[in-house]
Amino acid sequence: MSEPVAFTPDQEALAGSVRSYCAARCTEDVQRAGSEAFPRPFWEGLAELGVLSLAVPGEEGGAGEIAAAAMELGRAFAPGPLAATVFAAHTLPAVYTPAVVSGASLVSWGCPPLMPWAPLADVFIESGPDGEAAWLARPAGEPAALETLGNEPWGRVPLERVLPLERVREGTDLAHLALAGYLWGAGQRVLDAAVEHARTRVQFGRAIGTFQAVAHPIADAGLGLEAARQLIKVAAKAVDQRHPQGSALTGAARLSAGRAAMDAAFVSHQTHGAMGYSVEGPIGHIAQRIRQLSLLPSHANHTGEQVLAMYSESGRQ
Repeated sequence: MSEPVAFTPDQEALAGSVRSYCAARCTEDVQRAGSEAFPRPFWEGLAELGVLSLAVPGEEGGAGEIAAAAMELGRAFAPGPLAATVFAAHTLPAVYTPAVVSGASLVSWGCPPLMPWAPLADVFIESGPDGEAAWLARPAGEPAALETLGNEPWGRVPLERVLPLERVREGTDLAHLALAGYLWGAGQRVLDAAVEHARTRVQFGRAIGTFQAVAHPIADAGLGLEAARQLIKVAAKAVDQRHPQGSALTGAARLSAGRAAMDAAFVSHQTHGAMGYSVEGPIGHIAQRIRQLSLLPSHANHTGEQVLAMYSESGRQ
């Protein structure tokens, strides 16, 4: 599965719709909204586009559509519990999904007591340590809100399991693709900012992008993002075609996108200089969320082991 893979025309059309929606509605205020001012109208607008229901079994959506939409949401730096919503839409019993896919209910998905989006969540899902099991749960107390690096509303709260969920492995694969796509998009966003700054910033009478010490790291980061982009598409196609290595490929795509986005953020920081590290600047707040999202989900170590096993098996064949 090493040949270049492209999104289908329908998937490209979906990506274009998300791109247009974000251009019109994902303003700077929406992008920087913290936990006290979550932009629910924007989130509900994504639901109206059908983005939040792409993972519902039997609906007109799949891994490719999720990846295509997530890449645009990452590039727009759109807020919201995207991966958790994808997982919930695929695994929750049908009675619970309408509120989630309409945007009315936010989802917290993780390993307690530290739960992403807990202070604002209406639906809680506990994940097992290996990502192979999950339970619909309810909070056993009020979440204690935490200030986070990426300015997302996290909290500490114990959970009580209510019922085990089905299709957990498949839901995890789709959530991995959502995370991978978003991380790629956010990484491309900060790298694009670095390219523009290198083109327009002048030192010693020349644009700084003409200096190899600036240009070469940008090029290297671009190669990393391109490799991650191709792997995301390969993984999405593998899942849609039920390839036996689909799960491992989605994990590899998430790890690859996380590393590429982190590298792009580092290069963009270096290119921008001091203003690149300020959260008031053009990239600092994005880089911080890239770092936070790169650590999700909480069973990331198991994902790495799964990817290593896939490549070890391939090497023996």
